[in-house]
Amino acid sequence: MVITGAGAGMGRALARRFAHAGVELYLSDVDMTAIEETVVLCDNGTGVHLDEVDVSDADAMTAHADAVVAESGSPAMVFNNAGITMVAGVLEEDDDYARRIMAVNLGGVVNGTVAFLPHLEAAGSGSIVNTSSAFGFLGSPAQSAYSASKFAARGYSETVQQQLRAAGSGVRVHVVHPGAVHTEIAARAVYVTPGVRDFVTRGFNHRLPGTRPAAAAAAILHGVLAGRDRIPVGLDARAIDVGVRVLAGAVQRPVATLTRPVFRRILGEGALAGPSRAAAAGA
Repeated sequence: MVITGAGAGMGRALARRFAHAGVELYLSDVDMTAIEETVVLCDNGTGVHLDEVDVSDADAMTAHADAVVAESGSPAMVFNNAGITMVAGVLEEDDDYARRIMAVNLGGVVNGTVAFLPHLEAAGSGSIVNTSSAFGFLGSPAQSAYSASKFAARGYSETVQQQLRAAGSGVRVHVVHPGAVHTEIAARAVYVTPGVRDFVTRGFNHRLPGTRPAAAAAAILHGVLAGRDRIPVGLDARAIDVGVRVLAGAVQRPVATLTRPVFRRILGEGALAGPSRAAAAGA
């Protein structure tokens, strides 16, 4: 099994689940200290291989894939899981970091798919599991770059799904859409507005109903083994998925009404009011 972004969160939970089952693992992350901690938590140092890989680097991902296959053959599953985010209003986002989000969240999915797909095709089977988000169904007011990357990851993955199906391939692509999973992503996010980090982190970890990483890993694996193209993780992700399918664009207004007090606290009144209303308020 191959897992990117294995230094924390769902990647770490997946690694632990597979390690306890005695599965050989190839784990990667940009943070070697974090990934070494994952190995310790796996309670199984044998059969676990580590590599420092930036998933946004296509050449690095190709080299990683070639090394994995040369050592152990084509993997049964490849989890393109690495992801980062930033919490800010659309006009306050740091442009360089927004581009980094796209490079990791979308580029990592593309690079991982392109690097491993030829090997899986040559073997005639295997699964590529790409991580999108519930915000790949419905945009988040405070995470425009993140939402854009996750919509794009979903669109890319669904395109590859259709191409493989049309070609009669034995390789499957699955798209994971986690809702609120209690990982370190909120604490690790980039925040533009001072003081917002603590509010968001406390709310994400203690007030917001969500899924624990171990339960998320179990749901992902169950979805892959069941052959599902789309794998929502958590009641919130499933509700958003159904709401978007049934109500289409009409779901956005009631969701915005329900979440407005929270996002006013995160973004401030002016960011939610929009340029014209904010200017009027200051006149």
